[in-house]
Amino acid sequence: MTNTHPDVIPFPQRASAPVTEQASNVLIVTCDQDVAWRLENDVRSAGLTTRVVNSYDTAAQTLSLQACEVCLVGPLAPGETAGSLAGLIQQKGWSTQLVCLVASPSEDAPQILPAANGIELLTQPYTPTTFALTLAAAVQRSRLMAENRRLRRQLSNRNLRDMVGHSPAMHALRQQVQTIADHNGCVLIEGEPGSGTDLVAQAIHDSGRRAHRPFVKIDCSVLSAETLEQDLFGQCEAAPLGQTIRHPGRLEMADGGTLLLEQVQFVALPVQKQITSLIREQCYVHPETGERIRFDVRFVFGANTDLVALVDKGLFRRDLYEECSQTCLDLPTLRSRRDDIAPLTEHFLRRVAGREGKPPRSLTLDALHLLQRHDWPGNVCELENVIERACALDWGSKLTAAMIEPWLTPREVTEEEADALPGLTLAEMERKLIEATFNRFSGNREKTAKALQIGIRTLSGKLREYGYPPRGGPGSNLKSWAPTPVIAPASLETIGSEQRAA
Repeated sequence: MTNTHPDVIPFPQRASAPVTEQASNVLIVTCDQDVAWRLENDVRSAGLTTRVVNSYDTAAQTLSLQACEVCLVGPLAPGETAGSLAGLIQQKGWSTQLVCLVASPSEDAPQILPAANGIELLTQPYTPTTFALTLAAAVQRSRLMAENRRLRRQLSNRNLRDMVGHSPAMHALRQQVQTIADHNGCVLIEGEPGSGTDLVAQAIHDSGRRAHRPFVKIDCSVLSAETLEQDLFGQCEAAPLGQTIRHPGRLEMADGGTLLLEQVQFVALPVQKQITSLIREQCYVHPETGERIRFDVRFVFGANTDLVALVDKGLFRRDLYEECSQTCLDLPTLRSRRDDIAPLTEHFLRRVAGREGKPPRSLTLDALHLLQRHDWPGNVCELENVIERACALDWGSKLTAAMIEPWLTPREVTEEEADALPGLTLAEMERKLIEATFNRFSGNREKTAKALQIGIRTLSGKLREYGYPPRGGPGSNLKSWAPTPVIAPASLETIGSEQRAA
C-alpha cells in the first residue's frame, strides 16, 4: 500500500555526504513481484532510496558492492531463508539491519515481534505508522552501528599512526586512505621503491569495514607464473591411502578481506588475464579439482613503475589496468617531503629503543641536516635501514653525522652535472668520483669503499693508479682525519680480510 498517512515519522538525516545515485538506503529482497512493487512504493513514499533484487545470491552480491542500511525481506524462493542472509551480514561485519515481512499473527500477538537472530519481524497488514517506525528505527540502528565501528577503527588503527609525517602530502594521503577505505573497488598504489606500498595497503584495509577479516599480500616479483597461480588458487597434495590434501590458496585465505598484489608489473600476461576475470566475477574454477569457488575479496595492487607506459608497449593488459585503477593513489617520495624526515627518524629511533628495551637515542643537529640533504633514492625504507644500522653499531645515547654518513647511498651524478663536465672520459669521471668520496671521508678507505660499493682492494688499486701512497704509508690518509670511537660499518667486514691479505 502507498504510505500517505499524515502521522508518518520522518527519517533521520544523514550526517555524512549525500547518497549517490548508485547507493540505496533499503534493499528489498523478494521473489514475489507484487510484494516487491508494494514495498518499493512504500519505501520511496517514506523518502528513502531503494533497490529490488529477487534472490539471495543477487542480494549477497549487491551488499558486497554497495552497503545498504536496511535489507527488507519478503517471500523468498524455496531453499532461501532470511536467516542465511542474516548469517552472511553478521559474518561480513556489515551494519545492514534485516527486517523480515511475515504473515499476520494471532489477535493477541503484537504487530512487531521481537528481533531474533538479528532479524526484526514486521507483520502484515501493517499501517503506514508502523512501517515508518520500523524502518526509521532500523535505519537509525544501522547508522549508529556504522559510526561506532568507524570510531573503533580509528582508535585501533595503528597503521594510520605509522604513516608518520606532518607535511601537506602526508595529510592528503591520510585523507585519501580514509575516503576510499569504506569502498569495495580495486585500488592501485603507485610509488617509488621503498615509499611504503604495503603500509598504505594495510592502512586501507584496517580503516575499512573489512578490518576484522584477513589481510593477505603476495610479492609478484619473486614468483613465476606457475608459482603465482598455485599461490592464488591453492594446490592438492597426494596423501597416504590414496587421499588428497587440498591446500587453500591466497584467495580463499583472504575471503572477506583484502588481497595485496605487490609489484603487479611482474605478473605474466596469461596470469593477468586470470586476475582480470577474478576481479569481475569474484569466483573461479579450481584448476585441479574443477570445483567452482566463490569469494569476496578486495584487490589492492602495488606498482613502482608507470603501468600506462607498459600498457602502451603491450607488456601489461589494458583490461587489467582499467580494473585495478578504479582508484589510484600516488605515494609521495621522501625527497619531496623533507619536513617529514625528522619525525620519521624519531619514530624509527623509538622503534629500535622498544626492541632493545632502552631509552630512545637522540639525533644531533648535524646528523639531522645530513639526513635532510640526502636524496633518498630508497625513500622511507632506506631511512629506516640507515637508522637501524647506525644504532646497531653504536651503544651511546646520541647519533652523530659521522655515525650515519657511512650508511648513506652516494648520490648519482645527474645528466645536467655530467653535461657540465665536457671533455671528461669515463675513467676521468670515475677518478673524480673516487677522489671526491675519499676526501669526504677524510681518507678512511673502509668508509670510502662502503660508500662506493666496491671492495677495499679495488679501491686501493685505484688509489695507487692515481699516485696515492700505499695503505698505512706516509700521507696515505689526510692529516685532518682523526680516528673516531664509533666503529666504521665497513671495518667489521674488511679488518679480517686485510689481516688475511697481509
